[in-house]
Amino acid sequence: MKVFFKNNIMAYTGKCDGLVYYYNSKLGRMMTRKLVKPKTGNQNILFSRIAGNLKALQISEGYKNDLRLYTIRYSTLKIFNTKLFLNWYSVFVKLMWQLSDTLGTDLATVTREQIETDNLPCRTVKQAVEAGYLPAVCGYEYLINQL
Repeated sequence: MKVFFKNNIMAYTGKCDGLVYYYNSKLGRMMTRKLVKPKTGNQNILFSRIAGNLKALQISEGYKNDLRLYTIRYSTLKIFNTKLFLNWYSVFVKLMWQLSDTLGTDLATVTREQIETDNLPCRTVKQAVEAGYLPAVCGYEYLINQL
């Protein structure tokens, strides 16, 4: 939901009355969402393990910069304005879930060594685009930093 203030303060973030408020600089808007406290279940535990494992991959700074550059170039495409990536991590997570869906890779147990030995297409952004996991953007062939 879009939030409008009478006096635009642009920097308010926090929780109030069961809502979470934050400013999204990419969209240039104050945003709000309902504060939801998820119930612990099997899906939550699995998702938590996957997120922890993806963080444990220790992504290189060059790869992160390539993902940041990809995010900027992706946001300039007119046809993708409805599905923006707001940061490099959202691109990385989308890439890894696409990898899991197509190759059946278990994201809860995937390791850096497995990615390198099996030569998985997530090693570079260029390989991911050429494999069809990410949409092609201008200059993607120069995004060759290793995971």
